[in-house]
Amino acid sequence: MSIDISPAVTGLGLGIALAGAPGPVQAILLAEALRGGTGRGLRALLGANLTFGVLLLVLAFGYSFAVPNQAVLRVLQIVGGLLLVVIGIDGFRARDDPTATPDTATRAGLPPAARGALAVVLNPGAWLFLATAASSLVAAATQVGGRPAAVTAALALLAGVAAGDTSVVLAGGLGLRRAGLGVARWLRRALALALVGLGAWLLLSALLG
Repeated sequence: MSIDISPAVTGLGLGIALAGAPGPVQAILLAEALRGGTGRGLRALLGANLTFGVLLLVLAFGYSFAVPNQAVLRVLQIVGGLLLVVIGIDGFRARDDPTATPDTATRAGLPPAARGALAVVLNPGAWLFLATAASSLVAAATQVGGRPAAVTAALALLAGVAAGDTSVVLAGGLGLRRAGLGVARWLRRALALALVGLGAWLLLSALLG
């Protein structure tokens, strides 16, 4: 009996495309890697991917996500926007210490894994994706091969997202951060300002929309 792997291949491609689209999650992962190195970035990635993976598996096991209504989207925009502003200000104010390890730079405040998880939970785009593209993928996989195919497609999608997000963390932790303390400082501050700007845009969109 042949096994149709098309849902898994589609899920993998969809996950890579999702991770390649700039958004709040990728911005936070890059900011964490620039601030505390690859280890800190990977911890943020773990929090984000575990959270997203749980949501995908819930979807694969038969629970459907409805498209959030305007009230829910507004709340997500406000809370998510505030989170981005706080993380951006925190990153801009962080001090550079060439003698510190990635762990000693940020012992206080919200842990990286929690930042990554909140970046997913409070991201309106993530819920819209789950309710539309991810739901369609899981439904198609279920028709082809039942629940096992749906789970496989969800895991393949997660693998694609993880691969793309890992490249973002490595770019920040191994590439950009090693360009020199001065370059890394300005990149980190520029990204922090971008996070503040993105958060402010979400807040204004919610309050004025």
